[in-house]
Parts: sequence; structure tokens; C-alpha cells
Amino acid sequence: MMSFYYWFREGSIKDHGVIYCEIRVDGEKSVPFSTKIKLHRKHWNSKEQCFNGKESAKHQKMLDFYELRFTQIYTQISYEKPSEPIRPSEILERHRFAHVGERKTKEKEIEFMDVFKEFLADQNKLLQAEKLSELTVKGKESKYAIIREYLGKKKIISIPIKDVNTSFLDEFKFYLQTSKYQDSTIEKYLVLIKEVSTYGVSKGYSKESVLDDYKIEKAKAKEPVSLTKEEMDKMEALELSPVQRLTLDIYRFCAETSLSYTDYNSLSDERVEIDKDKTIWIKLNREKTDITQRIPLNDKALEIFSKYGGAASLPRLSNNKLNLQIKEIAKMANIKKHITFHTSRKSFVDYTLNELAIPATTISAMVGWKDTKQLSRYAKVKDSTIKKQFLK
Repeated sequence: MMSFYYWFREGSIKDHGVIYCEIRVDGEKSVPFSTKIKLHRKHWNSKEQCFNGKESAKHQKMLDFYELRFTQIYTQISYEKPSEPIRPSEILERHRFAHVGERKTKEKEIEFMDVFKEFLADQNKLLQAEKLSELTVKGKESKYAIIREYLGKKKIISIPIKDVNTSFLDEFKFYLQTSKYQDSTIEKYLVLIKEVSTYGVSKGYSKESVLDDYKIEKAKAKEPVSLTKEEMDKMEALELSPVQRLTLDIYRFCAETSLSYTDYNSLSDERVEIDKDKTIWIKLNREKTDITQRIPLNDKALEIFSKYGGAASLPRLSNNKLNLQIKEIAKMANIKKHITFHTSRKSFVDYTLNELAIPATTISAMVGWKDTKQLSRYAKVKDSTIKKQFLK
């Protein structure tokens, strides 16, 4: 049979101490151990083995917990070793081992970057299920790499998910700002970190997201930059190297069709249709949004299309090379605008809105937008357009 014996052991302060315990099984005793119940000597009745005073119920509850735990271990050992004597030392040892294991589990902190990797793995599963675009997932993966680089520069070997708090975000935001990232890009980084933090809560890695109340400042909309037909004609008139000529052909084709870099690169002959009026169309589901884009080829787009013999034969260059080359060509043409390859798509929107006066809903269908909300980021209605429309 198992029983327990308790006694008061005085500490460094007179008449104050801790209740100690021995486990006894068939006359054999365990080594004494502390129950961690601290009290005054007068609150312990040694003869009756019970507590006195207003804290007695709370203290007794702790003793009941110990006794229940030891009884469970006793039952487990008797089941495992039915023919062997049960030793109190083994009961205490099992209790201590389990307690240390639980503490270590609690102390083991989940790393934010490990959660981030798991998040990206799930994002790739959604990509395989065609619920996300490759562009979206690749963008998050590249941001993961930049965050790792930031932690390395800060000499942070690991960071628990609970420490990814508002202070961490503010410091990372400052790093991006001083590294001359655009406000819109910084906003995307902060939104992603909050998304991963929320993911960690949903997976049980954190009780709550400390970032729920963190307000991310919306990036101010910049004046959209685009090129006019005259500016593009000016660039075409230059003496260009073969790679510059390829760059300009790609840029001009996208400026005439509104194709993004990703959609241009994935363009195939299967995406080209000819209607009953012999008009050649590009019809595709956009890589980024999976929304159908429908655009008939105008004379300039047809000229470039025919030059290379069709969609599959159109030239391809890396996005980085296109950006470098188009900036150089604009400089040669003395065009003092901040040009990137994406400006080609904005040039299409600006031309159709301000020169052709095409309705916003039609432009959305041509460029592959779900609605007209993005229009203001791509082009602005000019005074000349307002005057032309209002005073005609």
C-alpha cells in the first residue's frame, strides 16, 4: 500500500518554512522532497497532517494534486510490472522526469522563421491547387529571404514568434526605409509579417498575435508614370544595339497590348485568336489574378507581332535586363522620367483613358482587372481629357 507523510521544515526565517513529503510503499520510503508549499509553522498540524488558517483549502488542493499524481504513477507501474515490488523511489523519479519534460516543452520556443517556412510550404500547396498564382508565392518567398538577410545583419540567430512584436516591426520598417525601399514595398513586407504571425496563432504556435493592433500605414499613391506615343517613337528612332532593339520591341508590344512582364513571357500561340472580321486578339487568364484579359492587336502591335512571326517567337529577356536597358534607352532619348518596364502597361492605360477616351470598365476588361479600382494607380485623367469631354 502507498501512503504519504508530511512535515514542516523551517527555513532561514524563524517559524517560516516549507512542507516536505515522503512517499511510503510497504514500509519503504522515498527521499524527502519539497511540495513548494510555503507557510508559517502555526498553519501546519503535524499530528493531524493537515493545514490551519485561511489558506488551508488552497494548500490542501496542492497536496491532493501530488497524491493524485503519485497514485496514477503507482497504478501505471503496477500495470507494467505486476509481479515486481513497487519502490517509492521509482514513483518519485517518474514524477520528476515527466515534470522536467513538460517544463522543457513549455520552455521550447517556436521560432518565427520556422513558422514562416511552414507558411510558405502551405502557400506552395495552394499554388499546386491553383488557388494562388506563382507570382504571389514567389513574391512571399523573396521577402522571406530579405527578412533572413535582415536578421543576419542584426546578428539575430533566432527569434521566437512571441518576440515578433510591434518593436520588431518598427525596427524592420526603419531598416527598409534606410535601405531606400519604396513605401508600397514596405507596406507589403509588414502585411506579410502580420499574416505569418496570424498563421502561427491558427497553428497553435502562439496564443495570440501581438501584432493584431499594429496599424500599417497605407503607402501614399504616387503620380503614375507613363510614356506617350511620341516619346516611344523618339526612342525607336535612336541608333540602338541589338539587345536594346529587342528591349524596345518588347516594351512597345506591351505598351500596345497592356501585357505585364509575366503574362508576356507566358504568351503562346494558343492565346491568340482571330475573329470573323480577321481581327487578331490576345485572350488569356492573367497569371497574377486569373482574370481573363482580352485585347485586340492594333497596327503597331501587329507590326511587332509579324516581325517575329507570332506569339511563341516574340523575344524574351529577364526582367532585370529589361529594366536596365529601358532606363538606358530613355536616357539616350533625353526622357527625364523614372522608367521601369512596368511603365509600358501604365502607358497603355494612360493612352486608352486620355487619348482614346475608352470607358474605365472597358479598360478593365482589356488589361484584365476585376474592377476599376486600380485605374488611379495606373493613370490619371488629364485636364485636356476633362476639357475635351466636357466642352465638346
